[in-house]
Amino acid sequence: MPLKYSIRENMAPGNSILEKFRNLADIGMEGIEITTSSCAAHAGEIRKASAETGVTPNILSIRGSMGLLDARLEERKRAAQDLKDALTLCGDLGGVGVIFPPLIAIKLQHGRRIPDLSPFATTAHLESRLLTEILKHEIGPHAQACGCSVIIEPLNRYEQWWPCTLADALEICNAVDSPGVTLMADFFHMSIEESNMAEAIRSCGKRITNVHLADSNRVLPGYGHTDFAPALQALNDIGYEYFSGFECAIPPGSDPKAELRKSMDYLDDLR
Repeated sequence: MPLKYSIRENMAPGNSILEKFRNLADIGMEGIEITTSSCAAHAGEIRKASAETGVTPNILSIRGSMGLLDARLEERKRAAQDLKDALTLCGDLGGVGVIFPPLIAIKLQHGRRIPDLSPFATTAHLESRLLTEILKHEIGPHAQACGCSVIIEPLNRYEQWWPCTLADALEICNAVDSPGVTLMADFFHMSIEESNMAEAIRSCGKRITNVHLADSNRVLPGYGHTDFAPALQALNDIGYEYFSGFECAIPPGSDPKAELRKSMDYLDDLR
């Protein structure tokens, strides 16, 4: 099954939304992950660019708080609303979902972590229970109603405490058990945290609804030492049908369109 390629908005060559969509269509890229333009004010422009080019806005981003697990109730409420707003926009634009790394805002953006309440409960236990409850009763149903999902992203241990592996994210999805809550496989983070990337992918199967592509040095695939072939085969084995998005650096001073097409060809040749 051929990969459907996507790219983060900030990486796409072009000075406007329409120009970015046109450039991606020129090189045969089918999707774009909307980041800085992920708000209702840009919805009409995105919809028009997609209709003209056939490029899908497959991922929308949260523009606001990501502190869904912050110790402060008011911050959690604000984060929940910001996430639901992003999911609403995603559904309106025909996207797959909204990426959500549960603890990045707490670890890297000066959030306030839930305190350890041992022996009653540890911080990790409280975070897991809280996330499950919010996703099951509030976020998951909203995402399902919008026709998309909140996509749990495991990150390496230096960016969030948990989830770090696909198994961690799968545990969340299984606990919630809703089509509105899925997970993603990011090859860069997996290269740090997974002992076997291919087996991690196979273990998650249809729960995976997004993939991020980057080599070991977080440059375009083909510029580092990651062995992509086994993981790409695993995607084929699970019948993966969603987008695989570039989230990495393009070599400076190069022609972005040429480099992106080169990396797409490199990955295609490995399948």
